[in-house]
Amino acid sequence: MRNLPLYLLRVVGQCIVVFLLIQTLANAQSVDPIVDLLTRINRERVARGLTPYALNAKLSAAAQSHANDLAHTGKYRSPNEGHAGSNGSSALDRVASVGYGAFSWGRRVGENWANAKDPAAAFSMWMDSAPHRNNILHSVYRELGIGAAKAAEYGYIYILDFGAQPNVLPFFINDGSAETRTVAVTLTLGDEQASPGGDGSNNIGHPTEVQISNSADFAGSKWQPYAVQVNWTLPSKAGTQTVYVKYRDAKGRTATASDSIALNIPVTPSPSPTRTLTRTPRPTNTATTTSTVTRTLTPSPSETPTLTPTEISTSTPTVTPTETSTSTPTVTPTLIIIAKTPTAQPSPTTTVSVIAANALDASAIDASSIIGAIGFAIVAMMLVAVFKDTGIRN
Repeated sequence: MRNLPLYLLRVVGQCIVVFLLIQTLANAQSVDPIVDLLTRINRERVARGLTPYALNAKLSAAAQSHANDLAHTGKYRSPNEGHAGSNGSSALDRVASVGYGAFSWGRRVGENWANAKDPAAAFSMWMDSAPHRNNILHSVYRELGIGAAKAAEYGYIYILDFGAQPNVLPFFINDGSAETRTVAVTLTLGDEQASPGGDGSNNIGHPTEVQISNSADFAGSKWQPYAVQVNWTLPSKAGTQTVYVKYRDAKGRTATASDSIALNIPVTPSPSPTRTLTRTPRPTNTATTTSTVTRTLTPSPSETPTLTPTEISTSTPTVTPTETSTSTPTVTPTLIIIAKTPTAQPSPTTTVSVIAANALDASAIDASSIIGAIGFAIVAMMLVAVFKDTGIRN
């Protein structure tokens, strides 16, 4: 009985440690791997002076399908078979099957895959391999699809499908940032480098001029020389703002793109109103006496002072630094690159669609909910054990 308080304190401490570890694991597994990989890839590209990749829904569908296939068949266990589907399909076949656009000479696509414990490990492996690093830092590819699926034995299967299709030249506001606090932004424009001279009568080549507008009808906008980066001003209205760009090449062929960003304008406190105090003297009386001589009595002139105190309010904005964390992977499987393969079925696309990729398949259940429930169960069982042991000692 004398050691009971110490025993209870030790058990409660152990319960807290276990609970914190479980919560940390739940939070780590709740991060969206698609967003994680896209952020890492585009951060690396921007740091090296490259245009970010636009996330493409069709490429993401092809990547997710292949990730599910590898996880189901277990072909990821053989590194040399990681690019082949269970039906014998190649990366080019899978991209074509989802309807991704083609030039008259074929499609320009590439693929990376990895079996890794998390997105950080997969990204590190790709950057340590020259062919896969070249895909990530490619100057011709403009779009990216990402797929992820839980592997049977270890970690996850991650797939990256890269591509460039006709008349799709994505651009980015502030390098793809989700929000801005100022109306002054920088546009990073796309370019046609897969087919610089154009392709046929409708597919644009390297643009020479652009129109930029805050409205889809380009009302009032004028053509200006093409540049990779252009300074632009958003409408001064908080909320989602969309910018539109129309490209034109030397032969008059055009393509249109758009991008959006959330404008969050900081609220500036208004200065306090100025208060004015005015002191008014009493009215002046004039007395008149009538006799043989008329005299008028006039008092001395009076002064009217005015006191105007002014209150001024100032405020100092607070700047919050941003921290960037990185992690180091531990696994390095063998990976392969898929080069371009010519085909004969062009399928031009005239608009840009930058759409978020689908998340993991239905087998990826909410890990944080399950782990949290397990944590509470463990804590409850430990407390029951404490009370039982206390009863036995008594």
